Amino acid sequence: MTISEIAETNLRLAARRSYELGRLQGALLRGAVAALFALPGFLVCNQTPLAGVFVAGFALAVAAGRMRGQAYEEGTKAGAIAGVVPCLIPALIQSLDPSLCDAAMRGGIPWPCVLGGLGAGVLLALRGSTSAGLPYWACAFGTLGFAAALGCLPAGAMGFASLVAGFVAGGIPVLVARRASG
Repeated sequence: MTISEIAETNLRLAARRSYELGRLQGALLRGAVAALFALPGFLVCNQTPLAGVFVAGFALAVAAGRMRGQAYEEGTKAGAIAGVVPCLIPALIQSLDPSLCDAAMRGGIPWPCVLGGLGAGVLLALRGSTSAGLPYWACAFGTLGFAAALGCLPAGAMGFASLVAGFVAGGIPVLVARRASG
């Protein structure tokens, strides 16, 4: 190898290292911002260790999607945007009237979870595309799951069932309408 070839190789390695470091910094920043969006759901409704795991999982999923890029990043973006709705609705209700949230989350069907699931289903169906592949949808559902779990964790299994029912009820009509018009 000549000196110019060695210098060119070193330059490529330095450029690649710089590029990867920039992606990592951007991913960590995006994950931190995502955690800030989920923080009200943690602070207002349920400050439990499990809820802390969901906040950390949400932030890590968003950061990993950004670091990986392509369909993974698009999926985590869509899931994060859709997941903020079911994450924050119970926190909003709890901050307005704590007795209302307690009654709604523990008595019968937890309607805040249904409402959050409806919103998440509509948002994800609008952002998603029928041609998106498995990486997109896996990241979207994973990120959505972490965020949505924060809002419905206090309602237990019935909260998660209500969330899924709302998600399906909100998403399927939008997907069918998009498919029929397109």
